[in-house]
Amino acid sequence: MKRDMQHNRRHQIWFEPSLWIGAFILSLSWLSLMMMFHFDPFGHGSHDSYTLQALAWRAGKISLGKDYPWLELAIYKNDWYVSFPPVPTIVMLPLTYIFGEETPGNLITGLYFLGSYFAAYFLSRRVRNPSESCFLAVFMTMGCSLFDFSLNGDVWNQAQLLCFFLTTLFVLGITGNNPKGWGTGLACLALSVGCRPFQVVFVPFGLIRLCQNLKKASRKNLLIRMMPYIAFPLLVAITMAWYNNARFGNPLEFGHNYLPEFTRDPSKPQLSLQYVIPNLKNLIRLPYMNNGRLEFVRFNGFAFWMVNPIYISMPIALMVRAYRKELDCTDALLIIMITLELFALLTHKTLGGWQFGARYLCDPIPLMFFVQIRRRDRLSNWEKAIAAFAIIFNLYGSIVFRMMNIKF
Repeated sequence: MKRDMQHNRRHQIWFEPSLWIGAFILSLSWLSLMMMFHFDPFGHGSHDSYTLQALAWRAGKISLGKDYPWLELAIYKNDWYVSFPPVPTIVMLPLTYIFGEETPGNLITGLYFLGSYFAAYFLSRRVRNPSESCFLAVFMTMGCSLFDFSLNGDVWNQAQLLCFFLTTLFVLGITGNNPKGWGTGLACLALSVGCRPFQVVFVPFGLIRLCQNLKKASRKNLLIRMMPYIAFPLLVAITMAWYNNARFGNPLEFGHNYLPEFTRDPSKPQLSLQYVIPNLKNLIRLPYMNNGRLEFVRFNGFAFWMVNPIYISMPIALMVRAYRKELDCTDALLIIMITLELFALLTHKTLGGWQFGARYLCDPIPLMFFVQIRRRDRLSNWEKAIAAFAIIFNLYGSIVFRMMNIKF
C-alpha cells in the first residue's frame, strides 16, 4: 500500500504546472541563446570525439586508426584513441545509425541539461512545495556554468552534462524509499564515473546509503541483500577496466596520460600536487572591464563563487543546520566526499579551457544541492537572493562570454 502511494505521488508530480513552467524557462533560455549566436540546435560539434568512437566500435575497432589534429586524442603504440571515458559514446552509438557522422550533439547536451532539471525538481519535491522546487531546480541547472556549456555538443560538454545528469539521478535514486531507485541510482553513479572519473569518490556514500536502506537485514545476509543492487555497477566497472586495459594495458588508464601535452614534458603530469596552489589562485580571478564591457577569463579558472553560487548557499545552509543542531552523519559524509573531489580536481593540470567559469567544479553540485535542500524550511530570503543572482549572472555571463568569441 505504501509503495503504491509513493508511485501515485510520483505520477502526480508530472502533472504539476510548476514542473513544466521551469522546463519551459530552461528550454526557452537555451533556444534563445542558440538562436542569438546562430547555433544549430540539431548541429554536430566539430570536436565530437564520441561519434568518432561510436563509428569505430561499429567497425569492430577500439582505436580511431588515424589522427584528427584538432581533437584531444591519446597516442599509444602508434595509434590514436579517444582520451575521454567512454560512457557518452554509448548514447551516440545508436544515433550514428540514424545520422551517420553528423549526430545532433548540440541537442543531446540540451537534453542532458533539461533532464538534470527534471531530476532536481523531483528531488526537491520530497521536502519543498512545487513552486519552491521549480525555483530550486532552475537554480541548480541555470545557476551554474552548466548552462553555458549545454549550448555545444563537443566532447567536453557531452561528458560534463551527462555526468551531471547521471549524478543527479544517482542522488534522486539512492536517497529515496523505492528499492528500484536504489539500484538505478547506483547504476547511474557507475556510469557517471565513465564520464568524469573523479565521481568515484561518491561510491562510499552510495554504498553506505544502500546499507542504511537495507538496515532491516541481519549482518549475516547484508552482503547477499546488496548484490542485486550492486551487480550492474560492478559490471560497468569491470567493463570499463577491461576496455582501458585493452587500449592502454592498464585497467585504470582512460588515455589522458597519453595526450601529447603530457608526454612531451614528463615534469608536468596530468595530476600532481604542484598544481593545487596555482589552481586555487586561478579560482579567485574576477571578471574585468574591457572598453566598457564586462569580460571573463577564458582558460583555467574563474571566481567560482560567482559563476557557481551554490558554493555560497550550501555552506550557509549547513551553518543554519549546525546552529539548530540538526547536522547528522549524512551531512558529514557528504562534505568529506565533496571536499575530496574538489581537492582531486585541484590536482589536475588545468581547470578547463574555453568554458565560462571553472567547469570542473560543476561535478559535485548535485550532491551539494542535496545537502542544501535537506534544510526543510521554506525558502529564505538569502536563498532566493543567491539563487536569483546565480541565474541572472550565468545568463548574462554566457551571453557576454559568447560575444567575446563569436563574430557576426
